Amino acid sequence: MSIMLEQQLKKSLQQNELMAKSLAELTQQLKQVNEELALQREQNQYLLKQLFGRKKESLSPDNSDPNQTDLFENDPSFSWPEQTGDQSAEEIIEVTSTSRRKKKGYQKEKIAHLPVVEHLYREENCTCPHCTSVMKEMGKEVIREEVVYIPARLENHRHIRYAYSCQTCEKSGATSIVKAEVPKAPLNGSFASASLIAETIYQKFQQKVPTYRQESHWKLMNFEIKRTNISNWHKKTAEYYFEPLVRLMKKHLLKEDVLHADETTFKVLDSERTKDYVWLFSSGRYADKKIHIYEHGPSRSSEVPLAFLKGYRGYLHSDGFSAYGKLIDVSSVACFAHVRRKFYDALPAIEGEKKSTSRLAVEKCDVIFKKEKELAELSIKERHCKREQFIKPKLDEFFEWLKTLNPMIKGKIGTAISYALKQETKVKTVLKDGRLVLTNNLAERGIKSLVMGRKNWLFAATTGGARSNAAILSIQETAKANGLNPRTYFEYLLTHLPNQKNIPLEAYLPWASKVQKECC
Repeated sequence: MSIMLEQQLKKSLQQNELMAKSLAELTQQLKQVNEELALQREQNQYLLKQLFGRKKESLSPDNSDPNQTDLFENDPSFSWPEQTGDQSAEEIIEVTSTSRRKKKGYQKEKIAHLPVVEHLYREENCTCPHCTSVMKEMGKEVIREEVVYIPARLENHRHIRYAYSCQTCEKSGATSIVKAEVPKAPLNGSFASASLIAETIYQKFQQKVPTYRQESHWKLMNFEIKRTNISNWHKKTAEYYFEPLVRLMKKHLLKEDVLHADETTFKVLDSERTKDYVWLFSSGRYADKKIHIYEHGPSRSSEVPLAFLKGYRGYLHSDGFSAYGKLIDVSSVACFAHVRRKFYDALPAIEGEKKSTSRLAVEKCDVIFKKEKELAELSIKERHCKREQFIKPKLDEFFEWLKTLNPMIKGKIGTAISYALKQETKVKTVLKDGRLVLTNNLAERGIKSLVMGRKNWLFAATTGGARSNAAILSIQETAKANGLNPRTYFEYLLTHLPNQKNIPLEAYLPWASKVQKECC
């Protein structure tokens, strides 16, 4: 072989090596691009499902798309074959319709507690149409009963105090004057009564009506109240009356052995931060005293729960957020519903493979939740024993199964597996005490009251306003949890707390016997 051929061969081999190396690099790049594309598609499908899919996190039937409900799911006749003229009479299916029978006495039972106003209809100078003789009354019948709405009205209640002088003392040159005692108003120098302030609080925090819309409402009632007045009423009453009561409720809360916690963002205009946070701490499901306390915090760091729960020793349910893990002497209980939700979010958009890892995981979680629901009404001791017998093996099986899966898997299913395994120890804490529960839904539902309001209020103008909002929400949600009418309870507090005198603040807590009697 000539030297020239050897050089050409050598050059060709080098080019082949370069091409092979380039091909390997391109193959690796293509693999990365495909993986990124798959992740983007998965994220796009997830967002579409969030926008247009089912909101209920339950599994769909085996042969249907989990993101699409069945238009005719309640009427099986739509799936029957169409009848043709060639069929015999025996082959024709007769469809019989059944109507739901009305429950007798339901309407009367529903309106029985309402006060009754009778409208009587009589004939004046009733004479017989045949002989024109005067007819006498022989009986009456009820034609209908209807519920009438009577709009609220405003009244000017003028408080007049009488003064008394002693004529005997006046004869002797002395002066003795006694003035009648007048109950104090919630706010000095204001025309707002306890009932008016309570109504504005109820409309904003329970009905989620912002102050600018309340301003229009009161104007239609022929009485102008500025939104600034309403906001000031809420701040002042929170500062004078509600915040001391919330501090007392907090002392009772920290004596509980089981707590729940959650947090959400809240915009404060005068804050230097882009977004503030509101934290919620609640007593457990099986606690005797139902307490919900909202705390305005500057951030989502661990400083807020560390300060709020200082000295607390017990169990804390949460969503597994790392800030709660820094609490000392606190046993963290992770939310198993969050574990299930991660796998539910990883379900394929069109579920052709019914044995996907995500679906199997959700089904295993559902079995555990179903069994836990059966234990809900048992005593604390019985529930603890039954969990050891039935729930513990299922949880062990679930997490052992997760450990057999590919740890390098990417996408939402990989995130779900990683999250679940990190929370394993905290999830299994529920087995230690019968008062614990599998989910943090109690706090999730509690924080939802603020989230729904936030969509209407949008923000708080000042940090002080955010604190007053938190105090009012604490009073309202605790009152509701203890079976009280929140509007009635706010009016009760604003009527009695300004005239408290020597009565301890304990007497005004939502579970106090007198409060329960007057505000239910």
